[in-house]
Amino acid sequence: MKRLIYRIVLLLAGLITACSSPQQVMPTSHDLGTIALSDAGMSITVNAPVWLWNARIRYRLLYKDATAIAYYNQDRWEAPVPALLERRLIVPTNAQVSRLIVELTQFEQQFKALQDARVVMALTVSAISNNDHVLATRTFTLAQQTESADAKGAIKGFVALTEQANQAIAFWLQSLADK
Repeated sequence: MKRLIYRIVLLLAGLITACSSPQQVMPTSHDLGTIALSDAGMSITVNAPVWLWNARIRYRLLYKDATAIAYYNQDRWEAPVPALLERRLIVPTNAQVSRLIVELTQFEQQFKALQDARVVMALTVSAISNNDHVLATRTFTLAQQTESADAKGAIKGFVALTEQANQAIAFWLQSLADK
């Protein structure tokens, strides 16, 4: 009889624990915003180091350990960052330039303090001519404070940085055409 009561108590404890445990939450996938499909853009190839070819959203706590990289658990990119950028960078066609090669070297959120974060993107862009010669190369380093010191702030910041990169690259290409 004691054995039966013991088994019933264990079974009830297991049921109560199973019902009260939190549900497993699936990570949310994000991209860099809607894409304005247009034939006016030129061919763009984005290359990056191996550590940027994943879907994790990176951040760094500069105030704690500037060499440690961390990742958000509940938020992910829909695809690796270079692939997202390749679809999102849309630069008007320039008569001298047939394509762009972009080397992405940095794409992370950085915390100066617990509630003080910014997003940083660094890329080197090479303008390639119709006969496959490098016309010019320029490095762009873009940074922006985030609205909030969390994944949501990082994502909004990266969307804004991508727009800034589009504008900066277009302005640079226009300056090449004016020469």
